[in-house]
Amino acid sequence: MPQRHRLVNLLLALAFLGCWSYSYAAARSFRMGFTPFSHDTTREAVQDMRAFLADNADIIAIHLEGVPWAEALSGRPFHPNMMQDWKDKSAAIPANAQVYLAITPLDGGRRTLAAYRGAAEGQPLPTEFRNKTLDDPLVRKAYLAYCTRAIDYFKPAYLCIGIETNELFHNAKPSWPAYVALHKHIYAEIKKLHPDLPVFASFTVHNMLNPGWSDRQAMLKAFKDLMDYNDIVALSIYPFMAGLSNQVDSALGWLTREFGQYSKPYAVAEMGQLAEKLTLPSLQWTIDGNPALQADFYEKMLSFARTHRTAFMISFLYRDYDALWEKIKSTAPEAFMAWRDCGLLDEQARQRPAYHVWRKHFQIPLSASANPTGASENAQRPQDGKQSAE
Repeated sequence: MPQRHRLVNLLLALAFLGCWSYSYAAARSFRMGFTPFSHDTTREAVQDMRAFLADNADIIAIHLEGVPWAEALSGRPFHPNMMQDWKDKSAAIPANAQVYLAITPLDGGRRTLAAYRGAAEGQPLPTEFRNKTLDDPLVRKAYLAYCTRAIDYFKPAYLCIGIETNELFHNAKPSWPAYVALHKHIYAEIKKLHPDLPVFASFTVHNMLNPGWSDRQAMLKAFKDLMDYNDIVALSIYPFMAGLSNQVDSALGWLTREFGQYSKPYAVAEMGQLAEKLTLPSLQWTIDGNPALQADFYEKMLSFARTHRTAFMISFLYRDYDALWEKIKSTAPEAFMAWRDCGLLDEQARQRPAYHVWRKHFQIPLSASANPTGASENAQRPQDGKQSAE
């Protein structure tokens, strides 16, 4: 009888260990989220966005373009319009979610110094910043001040200090050395203030592999020269932008071959894939897209995160923004419609197959490793727009 008890106890122990091992292996070690980008300008659209993020995200990407150069340099309060925008973005962050903060000293075209952010985005540079190089002492001082004030406001768990920076090398190669100098300076100074905060720049996988870009190898080497000053391998990936929609597996294979040597976590800072055919009339450019292709992309990306050390995955859009496009298309660049049909929900809020792929992975419980060292799970973020940023 004692021998039988010992056998039963052994079997129970093995069963327990088996269940524990399975649960541990099944835990999700990376966070999943979106930007707080609303499909329309109405109050109902904003409420819809916030509700969706609360149910489907545990990290939110705060993606900021433009820099309040003059105020950052002088220490004056940022413009109230900008602070209201920050307040609105902060209000969309669910209570259980971390923040990925992405800011950049580069303009939207990734060619030169970011436009001035004052009362609105895209304003002309203040006089003292015109014709300045990216490593000018004035630019360094102002950009560092902006970064630190943004950190104080949003309390991020991750910080990008340069968005899709490889494209500067392609678009304005002579400016690349100045950007490298700026990046290294900002990285070093922020790490002094926030040693446990992961800091990095991001790059575009699709354009690193773009068959139309003849400088791909030189661009890759140039970005690799920054890796000692990047805590994470952070990428943007929109395969349809470079004719790679059917080559996602090979793109991910390239990623691990080229960046696996650094033994640093991956992070998908932005991703998206067309669910409908896209036509840009002025370019006479049509790109295929369909729900099945989109779902396959998300399955491959999220499976990659499950099998590789990954910090987070950001799907830039949660819903198609047809309604917004109809309101802005008379004044916005045609290129802004390129991402219109990349939502996990279509313009009528109908769930696409990619949404169910997302939910399948999102419903897996988070493991403890999903929190970076020193990151606050429930950091107090400002709600009144009158914090240290001013």
